Amino acid sequence: MRGYIARRVLQGIVTIWLVTLGVFSVLRLTGDPVSYMLPPDASKEDRARLIALYGFNDPLWKQYVVFNNNLLHGRFGPSLRWDSRDALEVFLSRLPATLALTGAAMSFSIIVGIVLGAVAATRPDSLFDRVAKGAAILGQSMPVFWVGILLILLFTVYLEWLPSAGGLDRLGLKGLILPAFTLGCLFVAAHMRIVRSSMLDVLDADYIKMVRAKGMPRRTVIWKHALKNASIPIFTLFAVNFAQLISGAVVTETIFAWPGVGRLLVDSVFVRDYPVAQTVVFFAASFIIVINIVVDIAYAWLDPRVRIAG
Repeated sequence: MRGYIARRVLQGIVTIWLVTLGVFSVLRLTGDPVSYMLPPDASKEDRARLIALYGFNDPLWKQYVVFNNNLLHGRFGPSLRWDSRDALEVFLSRLPATLALTGAAMSFSIIVGIVLGAVAATRPDSLFDRVAKGAAILGQSMPVFWVGILLILLFTVYLEWLPSAGGLDRLGLKGLILPAFTLGCLFVAAHMRIVRSSMLDVLDADYIKMVRAKGMPRRTVIWKHALKNASIPIFTLFAVNFAQLISGAVVTETIFAWPGVGRLLVDSVFVRDYPVAQTVVFFAASFIIVINIVVDIAYAWLDPRVRIAG
């Protein structure tokens, strides 16, 4: 088990390093950040002074070595846009808004997905089951940005019920409804399908038939025995989807002007703010990789065959 954990952790470290190399290289290809930091009438001397100050005149390999050295010491550099604040500080100031959005979206998708999937599994080939499967396919087919725009048109433009932009600090929970629903819709479909599939396998098991033969209430059989034993693949999907919410939040936060990490990444890329963009990508990639490692270790602990195959 220790060898399996060590291999997965080593693979995670290598993956994070490759991600940092990729984002460092791609950002340097997007353009010169100095053009966004100086006024249009700035002199060549001012431009050269600023380039030398941030080390942009050094070779790329040297800039990458400095970047890795700072990363190992927990330094992410000053922001090139947000008043020279530390990039980590800028990231942490936006993190609570993203956690609130992803937490609400994940809670919504889990609750609705479990309920719809469990009910559909207990009524196979019924009208409810067919409608639920159709809604799942439709939900996974619709792009997040398209769903967000439709919801803004309906609930903001026509009905005038909910705001289309803002954050918790300005609008409270009312401003969280549309972005959380938009982000959660995609995962409701995935959760409903995995719950339905797992529940159908468990409901055909012999021990469930024995529990039913003992005369236990139908509700107890479904929600206590069947759902509990079908929870391993469901839990895995929940963990992986929660990690994917970080990437999905980039589009959702941009559409609804949500002041979170996703919108911060888009803004920093537009103005070539290398330190902030690198910080956001580094922590997002690290979070996703850590979640995947934890899920793999949990699987290996529950099923020794995973360790043997590894």
